[in-house]
Parts: sequence; C-alpha cells; structure tokens
Amino acid sequence: MARKDSITWFMMGIAQILIGEAIIEAGTSELMGTLIQWSGGGTLALGFYFLLFLARHEGEFSEVYSKAEKTIMMTDPATGRKELVDNSPTGVKAAWYAVPIVMTFIGAMAWLVG
Repeated sequence: MARKDSITWFMMGIAQILIGEAIIEAGTSELMGTLIQWSGGGTLALGFYFLLFLARHEGEFSEVYSKAEKTIMMTDPATGRKELVDNSPTGVKAAWYAVPIVMTFIGAMAWLVG
C-alpha cells in the first residue's frame, strides 16, 4: 500500500512543480506559480512520509485494509482461515508500478534539466 501511494504523491508533486514553472515562464502570475511549486514540494514531502512511515508499519495496515479492487476471498487449506488474495497477473501488477515510476522519472528529469 505505502509504495503505491508514495509513487502517486511523487508523480503529483513533480507535476505541480512543472505546472508552477510553466506558469512563471508564461508570464502569468509569478506569485501563483511559486505557490503551486511550493505546494508541489509539500506533495513530495507527503510522498516521503508515505514511503518511510507507512512502509515501516505496512504489516499493521495490510491486515485490516485492502485497497485492491480485484481481490478474492480464499480459504487457506492449512489453517482454514479466509484471506483476501489479489489474483491479478504479474504483468498487470508490474504495470501498476512501472508506469507511474517511469512518468515520475521523466517529470523529474524535465524539472532538473529545465
């Protein structure tokens, strides 16, 4: 949960920084562009929060909360306990991580170069 959320926050933060930079370069309102860039920095900070704090406590959250929409209820044959299992193919799971990571990387490179 934490790693997926932090990727989303990083992607949104970099997008806000790029949008703020574009507003400043367009000559609109420098104050508005700066505020958007600052809020993008705050969004990046939230990404680090999710990455560090929630990743440390992910075991506590995973037992009581499942964000995956395509989970199915299965009974563990060894214990007889019912568990939520995500039966999505590995390629789909990889795409859910790879696409946001690549987009965040491209955005970060555009910000650093610009």
